[in-house]
Amino acid sequence: MGVKFQANSLSSISILCSIILMLTFFTTPSLSTDNSTSSPYDFLEEFNIPRGILPQGATNYTFDNSTSKFTINLENACTYKIKDVTLKFNPTITGIITNNSISSFEGVHLKVIIEIPITKVSIEKDLVKFKAAGIIPINIPTILYKFSLPCLNLS
Repeated sequence: MGVKFQANSLSSISILCSIILMLTFFTTPSLSTDNSTSSPYDFLEEFNIPRGILPQGATNYTFDNSTSKFTINLENACTYKIKDVTLKFNPTITGIITNNSISSFEGVHLKVIIEIPITKVSIEKDLVKFKAAGIIPINIPTILYKFSLPCLNLS
């Protein structure tokens, strides 16, 4: 009888260990997350970046905690104008995000006379500062970025 009891105990321990191992595997978060519970707009606001930096139509994002690199996907390429600034967005936007700043920004262009890639966005006091390659930063009040704007229908 004692041997039969030990066999059942070992079997129970094996099952318990298997369950714990599976739970650990399925509940451990990965470094790169596709966070479907919050929107790309909420994600930006977690870093004090106004949601209106993105146009309407941002569908999802991924974020790598170890590198701070993010990717945001839009429904389509998009152009919108705010004040005297026209911004063009590719369907995929990437960058490295920290509090009040996005660097290594790719997928967004500033249109002055020609399109210039934006390389950095920073928030300082009440201003959104766009830094584009080779030009003086363009400053726009953050209040203008409180809400996301719809895309323009440009040919």
